[in-house]
Amino acid sequence: MTLKKSLPSLFNEIILFTKNDFHPLSYIYTILFIFSCIFLNYNFGFYKDILRDTYFNGTSMWAFPVFYGCMYFAVAIPVLLFQKEYKTLRNPLFYLKSLFFIVLYGVAVGFYEYRNWDFPSLFSEEKLFVYRILSQLKGCAFFIVPLFLVKIIFDKNIDGLYGLASNAKHIRAYLVLFLMLLPFLIAISFTPDFKIAYPQFRPWLYDDVFGLPIWLNTLIFESTYSLDFVMTELLFRGALVIGMISILGRKAVLPMVAMYAAIHFGKPLGETISSVFGGYILGAFAYQTRHIWGGVIVHICIALTMEIMGFVHYYMLKV
Repeated sequence: MTLKKSLPSLFNEIILFTKNDFHPLSYIYTILFIFSCIFLNYNFGFYKDILRDTYFNGTSMWAFPVFYGCMYFAVAIPVLLFQKEYKTLRNPLFYLKSLFFIVLYGVAVGFYEYRNWDFPSLFSEEKLFVYRILSQLKGCAFFIVPLFLVKIIFDKNIDGLYGLASNAKHIRAYLVLFLMLLPFLIAISFTPDFKIAYPQFRPWLYDDVFGLPIWLNTLIFESTYSLDFVMTELLFRGALVIGMISILGRKAVLPMVAMYAAIHFGKPLGETISSVFGGYILGAFAYQTRHIWGGVIVHICIALTMEIMGFVHYYMLKV
């Protein structure tokens, strides 16, 4: 398929998904629930004052799974009730499989014990650099083997590992979609919240770490940072959408969006709001195409663009 045809075809996928999935009460409830949670979080400091503190009191490895599970099922169960999917609600596999994916992700996010690992031979900046790298790699360490085992047991017919498929549609169109978003990303980089949050890696704080040049430290971090986005797509659009299709069908997308918004609660408000729409669009694409490569491409391109703009502001614009 030519690029001229593939981009409209990509947009047709989301139109087709929404047309077939749309249920007024389900969508209204989901929107109201998610944005109510966003309002409460940013006005009453739920993440900042409560959830984040669990990293330091030793409860994060159960607090995050519980929180994410509440967000997921607070949408999944009402949506199934609204649409009279009582058979699905009585299906134990619905709860067991979705809970497995949710707990897997929540435990990975909540795992903070690595910060207590001692590296006595390293300088403080080198320790911090290692901790940052470990933080980016823990998703890969937690996800790959368990997801592979679940795929073998329950989802042998799915191509690849939950969307990391060999047959990928519309890849070039996703690149064009990113280019369409690029001017907006550049504009957002001039906002105060952006300048506080980005770049995630600040090379000027890691000068001469391990005796490596700054560009190599930056490359190492940004590579693991990108890998972390692959793991995010694998869990949300892969496991929670493609992996749940056999049980929920199209209804897998809305609860995934609720949980996806929740993982952004510690980030700038604009990023959290955009995650609602981005999560829905990428979820729809994953359902229609049965792969997550498009989401991986767009996610990494957006993330690295924000990093690059952070570098531009620091090194060139000085603002």
